[in-house]
Amino acid sequence: MQTFKTAVIVVLIGTVVWGVCVSLTTPPAEIPDDIFMAIQETDTEFPQGTHSTLESLGIDPGLPELPDTLGADLGVAELGEADGDVQGADGGGVVGRLTDTPDPRAPAAQPASGKPLATRLPKPTPGAAPPEIAADHQYESTGQDHFQLPDPSSLAAPLPSEPPETQLNDPMAAAPPAPSDAPDMAAAGNAGGFQFPLPEDSAPAADTATDPNLSDPPAIANVGLANAILAADQHVEADRMKEALATLSVFFGMPDLTDSERQQLTSRLDPLAGEVIYSRLHLLEQPYRVGQNETLMEIAAKYEIPWQLLANINGIEDPVLVLPGTELKVVRGPFRAEIDLKKTEMTLMLGDLYAGRFPITLGSEPAPQPGTYTVKDKQTAKAFSDASGASIPPGDPRNPFGGVWLDLGQQMCIHGSAEAAEAIGKGCISLRPADAEDVYGILSQGSTINIRR
Repeated sequence: MQTFKTAVIVVLIGTVVWGVCVSLTTPPAEIPDDIFMAIQETDTEFPQGTHSTLESLGIDPGLPELPDTLGADLGVAELGEADGDVQGADGGGVVGRLTDTPDPRAPAAQPASGKPLATRLPKPTPGAAPPEIAADHQYESTGQDHFQLPDPSSLAAPLPSEPPETQLNDPMAAAPPAPSDAPDMAAAGNAGGFQFPLPEDSAPAADTATDPNLSDPPAIANVGLANAILAADQHVEADRMKEALATLSVFFGMPDLTDSERQQLTSRLDPLAGEVIYSRLHLLEQPYRVGQNETLMEIAAKYEIPWQLLANINGIEDPVLVLPGTELKVVRGPFRAEIDLKKTEMTLMLGDLYAGRFPITLGSEPAPQPGTYTVKDKQTAKAFSDASGASIPPGDPRNPFGGVWLDLGQQMCIHGSAEAAEAIGKGCISLRPADAEDVYGILSQGSTINIRR
């Protein structure tokens, strides 16, 4: 039964395909004579003796007669047939007449059916010369007495005698000098604006090879930094503070920045870090809602930061008694520190984001050594022992550690400073008392400290 159904479907599909092929290949039938005679008697638009509506309108359905001299002028064989007629595939009437004179150089090809076909164009005779145009002959199509080819040089645009100098977008190209009335950078930064001109010392570099008076070449403006500052300013205008901070943070540690470029960079980074990291705006993490019986120390441990930082940011006095449901600003740590012994500066980083900087004083007991360290312990009361073995207790004005001590191992440490003048210069890496309290509340046990010269 299934085989019978399949056979029926195949037959139906074959019938449909055959019908489509017939309808596409069958030429349109001519009007029968009886119908044509009836139309002639009732329609005056068909003149007597015409056989199509094209002829009734005065339109020749055939191809136009080609000039006899066309083939000779072009150097190719004429198109021709034995009887001049090109028949359709099914012998359905004359399609067109090409010529009455056969070409003796191209014999007509006769198929087995006896119906003449259009002759193929022969290949050009080897060595045949191409047609030439006489310059002194008058051609009707030109509208001139004598045809003259135009001079190619008259068509080309005149070239300038000296090509203009072009300024290439070279990253090493010097920037133009800043105007003498450039505003003060520090004043602009304190005013809260973020649009600053390029540094004053970014003048074009002079040729030191020809000027013996210059010992060092002048600084070249950092094009990458200039573009980053422009992009950061646009982020600030669009209120995208985190993106602005991230854009500029990558340039802070570049060693080849000039003092002016560094000043422009830090004048933006410092307020951006204060806004993104240390304000109560939730620009880094979603607000944290305090749970039932949850303390600030437990929340800080989840984010790997000191609880003092959460207390300072959110203005919480008691880290134990925090009302459930309170929304807190949180940041995900830990922070790390980069200490530059040459610049005597400590820079804090939160991931890839700049997080502030502090000036430091280098001590000699012991002298800090370059390397990578980890905060192992934190204390607010640490006794100091000098090289002679004498101990200075916590709280003593002569104690170089002051009120903060961070142990880095290998006798390295970061600490506060003594109140007594005679204790200045002792210890290892010293911070001012207020800065030491801030660093103590930012760096955690486990924070990485990189010291370099």
